[in-house]
Amino acid sequence: MPQFHAVLTAQRSLGARGLAWAAGLLCAFAVVTTALFLVLGAWPVAGFVGVEIAGAVLLLVLHHQAGRAREELLLDSEGLTVTRIDRRGRRAEVRLQPAWLRVAVQKGDGARAGHVQLASHGRTLAVGAFLTEEERAELAAALEQALARWRQPAFC
Repeated sequence: MPQFHAVLTAQRSLGARGLAWAAGLLCAFAVVTTALFLVLGAWPVAGFVGVEIAGAVLLLVLHHQAGRAREELLLDSEGLTVTRIDRRGRRAEVRLQPAWLRVAVQKGDGARAGHVQLASHGRTLAVGAFLTEEERAELAAALEQALARWRQPAFC
């Protein structure tokens, strides 16, 4: 039976429907812009507008797909399992021994995003890099509490 389970996902402001609306608005703006330049006789601009809009829509789609990535933390009697699922659904699993597990919140320094660092037996693993600073602190505190409960022997 799991003693701790957390699913970490990045926040995305656009759902599939919002993405379709944004792409539609971009395309409508492109049609109006292209028509204006065609009327003015600047027909070569039409190709550039098309490439620009295609690039913008591609970036929106890639950003939306990146929102499918998640990390799952599961603490049970066997240990702590961290499962990473990327935007394409590929899974990578790491199991850590919780008896000596240390949890620390690492702050970002501008070049790197902050994360929650899990360390045990010389292995370190960074999780929650896409979380806000407050969410990382909450995750670390909740995981510490779960680990403290896990380490306490059950006396009946």
